[in-house]
Amino acid sequence: MKKINTYNESPLHRTLKKIYALENDGKCEVQIEGTNWICDIVCDDARVIEIQTANISALAEKTEFLLGQGRSVMIVCPVIFQNTIIMLNENGEKESKRKSPKKSTIYSFLRGIGGIIPLLKNQRLTVEFLYVSVTELRRKTGEKTQLANKSRRYLKQWVPEGKSLDKILKIQRFTGLDSWKTLFPKSLPPEFTKTELYDAIFSSDFLIPDLIGEKFTDTNRRASAIWYDTLLWFGKKCNIIEECGKRGRKILYRRTDGVR
Repeated sequence: MKKINTYNESPLHRTLKKIYALENDGKCEVQIEGTNWICDIVCDDARVIEIQTANISALAEKTEFLLGQGRSVMIVCPVIFQNTIIMLNENGEKESKRKSPKKSTIYSFLRGIGGIIPLLKNQRLTVEFLYVSVTELRRKTGEKTQLANKSRRYLKQWVPEGKSLDKILKIQRFTGLDSWKTLFPKSLPPEFTKTELYDAIFSSDFLIPDLIGEKFTDTNRRASAIWYDTLLWFGKKCNIIEECGKRGRKILYRRTDGVR
């Protein structure tokens, strides 16, 4: 069993952990008796809340263990919808401030959910996506720099200094497989192709109608719609959709329950 390392915990993670601990009367950084598992938050009724700012699949083994104990588990994942970037010079002094045009949605997180797909049918597992506004600090470097985790494909002349929470804009909560079916837009016909799924996501409200009016550009829409293939993969893995024939050379899909 792996021990959760919180040494490099981000400001965003710390803030959300404090908020959820306070709202749920929970204790932070609790080790589960008889194991090496350390949970972000454990509530008085044994519920566990985990804050995961990156790959949700990293919690698969731990979540399966906790559910096996009969516990309820909530995984909280922040989705950065608004991002104000402050650039610091090499001495740590503020140099510039701008708003990022990028607006993430739940679709960009689907690839990172793969590891917990077998657990999504469990009614004691909830995945909560928070659409948030954050401020991100970046510090300039004298030369192009790779990150400590070697994740940069192209080197840049700055390093991240962390993201801080400004505001929680909206919450999307998923419990049980039926709730995940809402990821497929209602505008889809009973039988649809990949192209039609792309178009439906592009023109949909992404489940956040009260935020969409806030300068959600065609570029933002394309950034979500390009995950249509991952959504198909996710839907088939969850038995939410299935192949049902062809239209010409294009494969047709439909919801397994026939619900539109």
